[in-house]
Amino acid sequence: MLYLLKLEFLKINNYRPFIVMMILYLILLPVSLLVAKSLPEELAAIFSTKEFYTFPNVWRYLGYIGNWLGFFFLGFMGLLSVTMEFSNKTLRQNIITGLSRKEYFFAKLIFITAISLIGTFYYFLSGTLIGLFHANPYYMDIYTQGLMFYISSYFLMSFAYMSLGLFFGMLVRRTGFAVFTFLAYSVFLERVIRGIHMYYIESRTALFYPVNAMSDLTTIPFPNIANTVISEMDFNPFLTSGEAIITVTIYTLIFLFVVYRLMMKQDL
Repeated sequence: MLYLLKLEFLKINNYRPFIVMMILYLILLPVSLLVAKSLPEELAAIFSTKEFYTFPNVWRYLGYIGNWLGFFFLGFMGLLSVTMEFSNKTLRQNIITGLSRKEYFFAKLIFITAISLIGTFYYFLSGTLIGLFHANPYYMDIYTQGLMFYISSYFLMSFAYMSLGLFFGMLVRRTGFAVFTFLAYSVFLERVIRGIHMYYIESRTALFYPVNAMSDLTTIPFPNIANTVISEMDFNPFLTSGEAIITVTIYTLIFLFVVYRLMMKQDL
C-alpha cells in the first residue's frame, strides 16, 4: 500500500497543474472565510459575519466554502491524476513494468483517499485555529459540538468529488476534453436534467443527482436565506444530511466501480 501511494506521489511531484491546484486550495480555504471581515458594515450585519469565526459555527461556514472549493480543486485533482498518465504514457509504462491493472486501480483509490484525508485535516486545522483565535470565552464542549459529523461529511465530500473527477478522467482520457466534460455536466447539464425532471415529474427525486447531493453534504449556513427560498418555492430544494450522505455514498461507489471496469477492460 505504501509503495503504491509513494508511486502516485512521485508521479505528481513535478506535475505543475496539480501542485498549483493543491496550493490554491490550501490558501483559499481559510482566506475565503476570513475575507468576510472586509465586508461593509451593512452586509456584515445582514450575514452576522461575527458568527463565522466562533465555535461551532466555524465548522459549518468553513465546510460550506470548502464544498465549493472541493468541487473545483479536488475534482480537478482526481481528473488530472488520470489524464496526465494517458498524456505522459506512464499508465502503460506501469503495466509494462509489472504493475497489474488491479494494483493500478488500488493505487488511484489509495491516492484520492490520502488527498481527501489531507484536505479534511486541513479543514479541521483551519477551523480550529480560526475558532480559537476568535473564541471568547473558550469552552471545549462548544469546540467539539458537531465536530465529528462535520469532519466525516467533509471527508465524504472531498472523496466524492475526487471520485467524480477520476470517473471523468478515465472516461474521456484527454485532459482538455475531460475538463470540459466535467464542468459541462456538473455546472450545466445536471441542472438542465434536474429542471426537466422537476417540470415533468414534480418530485423530490429531482434532488437525488450526484453533484446536487454532494453540494448538500454541507448545508447552506444561512438559515434565513434557506427558509426564504423554501417559502418562495413552496418546496424544500435541499436534501437532509442523511439523504445526502446515503446518496453520495452510492454514487461514489458507482463511479469507482465504473473506473475499475474501464481499467480492467479498456486498451490502456
